[in-house]
Amino acid sequence: MNIKSVRIGLVTGLLNISTALLLGNVIILLYGVIARYLINHSPIWMDELSRYLIISSVMLVAAVVYIKDDHMRVTILQKALKGNISKLIQIYHWLIITSLSAFICYVSATYAISVSKFTTTGLGISKTVPLMAIPIGFGLITLVSLLMGPFYHEKYKEEKPVCY
Repeated sequence: MNIKSVRIGLVTGLLNISTALLLGNVIILLYGVIARYLINHSPIWMDELSRYLIISSVMLVAAVVYIKDDHMRVTILQKALKGNISKLIQIYHWLIITSLSAFICYVSATYAISVSKFTTTGLGISKTVPLMAIPIGFGLITLVSLLMGPFYHEKYKEEKPVCY
């Protein structure tokens, strides 16, 4: 198994999970609308669960966006400069993304674990459960960044993998 097949499997898996979370969110929102307007009863847990599903979906898809290079960033320097300076900027960009996402993963995991004794209002579950979406998402960005290396986007600019 090579690194390219790992990346493709990771992207496919994350997109499938994120799609399932969004589909679940739509179903929950439709149930909430029907319950509110037809049955005249609005479940308290619906808004909270919908919010957590959206946050989880976005955090899972962030790594996919980074692999596909569809995230918003300014690339004026990378396009204007050539040679070793361009490579140095790419290494700098990669180091910033990798180290910052690893740091945010650590800090958010520490925070999520620290609030484990508190429960959510609507669902009555530990606040750690929905908050773990943030360290998982940033951990995936760190993993993807490490798998790609600093020159991935330059190397595969013309070639788009089949699963994207």
